[in-house]
Amino acid sequence: MMKNISLNNNKIVVLLVMLLTLNLSCEREISDNAVDATFSTLGEIFTDNFVGMGSDFYLPFADSKLDAFSVDTNEGFESDASFRVDVPNANDPSGSYAGAILRIDGAGRDLSGYDALTFYAKASQGVSIDQVGFGQDFFENKYQVSASGISVGTNWAKYVIPIPDASKLVEERGMFWYAAGTQGTGGSGYIIWFDEIKFENLGTIAQPRPAILQGEDVIEQTFIGSSKTVSGLEQTFNLATGQDVTVSAAPAYFEFSSSNSGVATVNELGQVNIVGSGETVITADLGGLDADGSLTLESLGEFTPAPTPPARDPANVISIFSDAYTNVPVDYYNGFFAPFQTTQGGAPPLNIAGNEVINYTELNFVGIGTFLDVPPINATSMTHIHVDINVQEALDPGDRITVELINGVQTSNETSGSVIIDGSELLSNDWAGIDIPLGQFGLPDRSQLGLVLFISNNNSNVPTISNIYVDNLYYYKEVLNPTPNVDDSAATQVAFPVGFESTTLTYNFVGFEGADSAIEANPMPAGINPTGNVMRTIKTNGSQFFAGTFLDLDAPIDLSTSQKLRMKVLSPKANIPIRVALETAGGGNQIFVDANVTLADEWVELEWDFSTVYNPSLDYQRIIVFFEFIVDLPGDGSTYYYDDLQILNE
Repeated sequence: MMKNISLNNNKIVVLLVMLLTLNLSCEREISDNAVDATFSTLGEIFTDNFVGMGSDFYLPFADSKLDAFSVDTNEGFESDASFRVDVPNANDPSGSYAGAILRIDGAGRDLSGYDALTFYAKASQGVSIDQVGFGQDFFENKYQVSASGISVGTNWAKYVIPIPDASKLVEERGMFWYAAGTQGTGGSGYIIWFDEIKFENLGTIAQPRPAILQGEDVIEQTFIGSSKTVSGLEQTFNLATGQDVTVSAAPAYFEFSSSNSGVATVNELGQVNIVGSGETVITADLGGLDADGSLTLESLGEFTPAPTPPARDPANVISIFSDAYTNVPVDYYNGFFAPFQTTQGGAPPLNIAGNEVINYTELNFVGIGTFLDVPPINATSMTHIHVDINVQEALDPGDRITVELINGVQTSNETSGSVIIDGSELLSNDWAGIDIPLGQFGLPDRSQLGLVLFISNNNSNVPTISNIYVDNLYYYKEVLNPTPNVDDSAATQVAFPVGFESTTLTYNFVGFEGADSAIEANPMPAGINPTGNVMRTIKTNGSQFFAGTFLDLDAPIDLSTSQKLRMKVLSPKANIPIRVALETAGGGNQIFVDANVTLADEWVELEWDFSTVYNPSLDYQRIIVFFEFIVDLPGDGSTYYYDDLQILNE
């Protein structure tokens, strides 16, 4: 037995040596006459049925209706079957649109001998198909092509999608893809039939005209460390019918170049990185033809980012655009409201050394939207809106930016309010941090904020500032450390601070326009206000919206070192504006600021900052308080209390 095993091993060794020798000899012969591996050149994709696609080739988009596709044996273009797509209604819980790719389950195909993807199509009604194309494989999508807005009628018709550069398609698996929704049908579903889907060499595809940036010559300023991707990549051909067809083409079809690589480099994906100061021009060609359009970049050198926002409790921040906080979903950073808007930029934001920032140029007005495909913002518990603005030009007298908030956009309850940021509050080529109390916008409801607008137009509708950077746009709730309670029981005159505790002084107050006011015992002596006496005011039923209470002081308010007024309030309602106004003795020269109370049935302290509205040459000696100051909203009998009026010593 041992002898037999030994013999067999020897034979195996000899056999292996012979095979190895033969192998080496064969390898030498093959290498001398080497032929590259080739892939199938089959052009057909669907003709009565799927051709050479394998078994697992239909891959729907994750958020589409997954079962929208079927083979219909009752419809076909001069055939017995067709590729049927049932586009769902917009409110279909299983998917609001139909979309999928057809990817070969196996090796790709060599399509370099073809010049177009063709197919026949018809629909159950006249529709415009959002996207049809090829080259999408859910991997790199390296050679993706799409045609948009294809008009399909109720009779069979042939459609042609030219290949931008067929020499690139030597191993392509993404044979066909489509996406179809109901934006053009009012949300109603419909049926599309495709047939005779194939790649063809028509020989009539002519006059190629590639383009980047949709053929526009774009000029932009930028900074070292920023990056952007060349967009608007297109190829246009003329068909035998005389019709021009433009398709969107992936970057891999193009060859990109930078005229000055010391300023910016550009890679094969059209991604531009700014590496130095100066000017460069980004251009491209496709198949040896220069593409229309160019991107001229002027690098201004190093970029100074906006100051980092303070750390805040996430529960007290709703961020629209900031790297410091988690941002809520946003529809867009530039609504491009035609035909009156001139503003460019913001779509998408710039990325400068990892820091995103929005640049608006040619600014007249621009909107940031949160109401179309994302939930509107509920800022009822927030007290302020913050934004950092960097004006990229000299500031002149009269320059300004208006911030406008719109609640309930495109609903029957739409309301808006605005606050003007004067040019004196902004900086040229530097960041200015702007904090605006939400109460100053005068909105009766802030539960559905859908638009933030930046408007540079003045009262004559003429833009005043054209180029700005914007960062750190967010709503926040200001959490105040309560000031000490005011004990004015030993005071010799009614002057700030006021606590309504004196039994010897006469507090000269008057309720007007339906406000019924009196000094009473504190109804809730707890929390931040355990004091004995407070001012009570009832905004009686039917009283004017501007019903309020004024208190005349025996001495002017000292605003020389601080202009921030604090007051504790007790309100039966949350999220209502409280207006505080100051006037000179006897009335007149009124200034006012609004603040928002965020809690109901609990003593809270609010702050009114008069620093931007007061006149230091005047003595303010009357204070007026208006609860629920909402234009045209009459009083409803609600009772409010306030106490501890004082200037914050900072």
